[in-house]
Amino acid sequence: MCRRTDDSSPVEHMHVLGLLHEELHGPGPVEALSTLAQTEVTLSGTGGHTLAHILYRRPQQHPTHKTQWFSILPDFSLDLQGESPLKSQPHSDPHIPRMDPTTHLTFNLQLSKKEKEAKDSLTLPFQFSSEKQQALLCHGLGQATSHIFYEPDAYDDLDQEDPDDDLDI
Repeated sequence: MCRRTDDSSPVEHMHVLGLLHEELHGPGPVEALSTLAQTEVTLSGTGGHTLAHILYRRPQQHPTHKTQWFSILPDFSLDLQGESPLKSQPHSDPHIPRMDPTTHLTFNLQLSKKEKEAKDSLTLPFQFSSEKQQALLCHGLGQATSHIFYEPDAYDDLDQEDPDDDLDI
């Protein structure tokens, strides 16, 4: 069903209503149509009590989710039995599978008792024992000193000019 709205407006607006049975189509077409829809109504339940999950997607806003219970009377009219209040909170799309954020980690979040003991007994490189700290901080007599000896090669490029001569300092 397709209908134009507001014929006086210079911008053409169109409303399209479609009905799709998910069990007759693969997940590809269902997900494609779901991403195009502004409003998506998913029906579930049996005969007496049916549940309508309504998902509103508005531009520049979070999706809004509403749930409505209803039943169809013998004369095909609807008996609205109750609804949950409208929630303006982000709602996960039922067609997009939720991923576990811990599945592709490169490290283990859960440690066994043996691993915890090994971790606690490990001395990290930036943690110094008091002996090592004293040795690094105090230079005692008789310690070896180091010297750098440099002998220029024939291939060394030694420029006698000062590269900063042209600067007016």
